[in-house]
Amino acid sequence: MLQDFASASALYLYPLLAGLCLGVLQIVVYFAGSVSLGDSVADMIDGTSIGELFDWLNFGRVPFSILGMLLLTTFGATGMLVDGTVPGLPAWAYLVVAVPASVTVTKLVGNGIAKVLPRDESYAVTREHMIGRRGVVTLGPLDDGVPGAIRVRDEHGDLHTIKARPADQGSVIQKGAEVVVVSAAPGSDRIFLVIPFTSD
Repeated sequence: MLQDFASASALYLYPLLAGLCLGVLQIVVYFAGSVSLGDSVADMIDGTSIGELFDWLNFGRVPFSILGMLLLTTFGATGMLVDGTVPGLPAWAYLVVAVPASVTVTKLVGNGIAKVLPRDESYAVTREHMIGRRGVVTLGPLDDGVPGAIRVRDEHGDLHTIKARPADQGSVIQKGAEVVVVSAAPGSDRIFLVIPFTSD
């Protein structure tokens, strides 16, 4: 068994190992209380065709790191399994099975995970529900750099944590400040633009 594992094609072995490592790292980060591993990746793929694929796979409702782990481990495990069942073919030939299997498993498992995730984890937030809502900056200060985070309540009273930037370029909004969501950032449904709240 170990010999088969070690001799497996790198095309499938490395994604499998990467997926397992990503899963372990996500567990460590979760218990350490750090920011989700997917935040910076989400910013990079937002608005791209890859981002659209992950949106279909429940990104926005399920953390990116979990979807990545599912994709990589399923792809690697399927490729190695088919390689062991039907040996002798070029490694790329098993992509015909490994790619659809990894996408299908990720979609189905992601659907299940999305149903049990707590609402206040805020992975499912639509543009329409958040615009006009008041919130408090929880990860800041907010500026034109990496998006920070604000916590808002929807019309049902459920808490959501969403990524945000100031609507006015060059402005800075400090952590703890009360803000109002005015729009979604251009090209993104997951980053919102906010302005400081005033009682006037």
